[in-house]
Amino acid sequence: MKAWEIGSITGIDGMRLAERADLVAGPGQVLVEVIAAGLNYRDLMVLEGRYGTPKPAERIPLADGVGRIAALGEGVTGWSPGERVIAPHFSTWIDGPYSLSVFAADLGSSADGWLAQQIVLPAAALVRVPDAMSDLGAATVSVVAATVWHAMVAFGQVQPGELVLAQGTGGVSVFALQLAKALGAQVAITSSSDAKLARCRELGADFTVNYHERPDWAAALLEATGGRGADVVVDTLGFDVLGETVAACAVNARIGTVGALSGTPQAQAGVSQGMLIARNIAIKGIASGSRAMLEAALDVIGKAGTEPVVDATFAFADAQEAYRHLAAGAHLGKIAITI
Repeated sequence: MKAWEIGSITGIDGMRLAERADLVAGPGQVLVEVIAAGLNYRDLMVLEGRYGTPKPAERIPLADGVGRIAALGEGVTGWSPGERVIAPHFSTWIDGPYSLSVFAADLGSSADGWLAQQIVLPAAALVRVPDAMSDLGAATVSVVAATVWHAMVAFGQVQPGELVLAQGTGGVSVFALQLAKALGAQVAITSSSDAKLARCRELGADFTVNYHERPDWAAALLEATGGRGADVVVDTLGFDVLGETVAACAVNARIGTVGALSGTPQAQAGVSQGMLIARNIAIKGIASGSRAMLEAALDVIGKAGTEPVVDATFAFADAQEAYRHLAAGAHLGKIAITI
């Protein structure tokens, strides 16, 4: 089989295309023929050596993908060849509470990922893809679906009619918009692009704020909502702007921090302890989600007929260009690679 490897871990140019022996499913495993894979920001961090522990040059990247079962390992039941499947990137986190042990089997990081013609997965990790969902949508959904469900539902306990705030228009935020609408919530979303905000309104966004035009975007959101503020925040901005995020919140708000890529607690001077206490705001770090969370999210969007938004698609041979498109940050939604 052909596979991309992370190579020299010097960034996108350090990747290399290799040929490997075909894979074989062991006991409790399934062999999956990959159809397509999806990119997340963490995949770029892996190439740059900024995610997790040191990795071998032979590591196959990408945490997201979809494929068809090709063969079942010994003892595997309940699955058939030909079925379309995805899996959480923490492939041993099936259900229950989070544990640091999940990082030992992290697809695309501590274990080989989806950017290859084949992948072997634990049968217990598999999730069936809704029939109506496209291959590209399925290839890009597992990381964002598990993460957003964890932040918005498992922790955030969002209720119909509540206001969810999604920040920016990357894959996590756009899926948060889609899932929140499927759950009957209202959604506010931010961007520096009026064109992207218009697209988000087409997807169901109730309130949109251009933070380039309104650097005080929290105040702009409060103005737009009549002072209401967000009940649940899927926070992709992190500590550098946590003060602004808190300022956009309603009383009893829940903030699920899923990225924290923009800074450190030491860099943040704008969070008022008094505001946190007076508004009774809860903040939780979100480390992706379990198979059970992924399956729950897929069930909701499947019943709603929601198709994940894919901004651009690249051929397998052009995988490096897909990474460059991600790094440019101009996309709305997700980026896919066909295998």
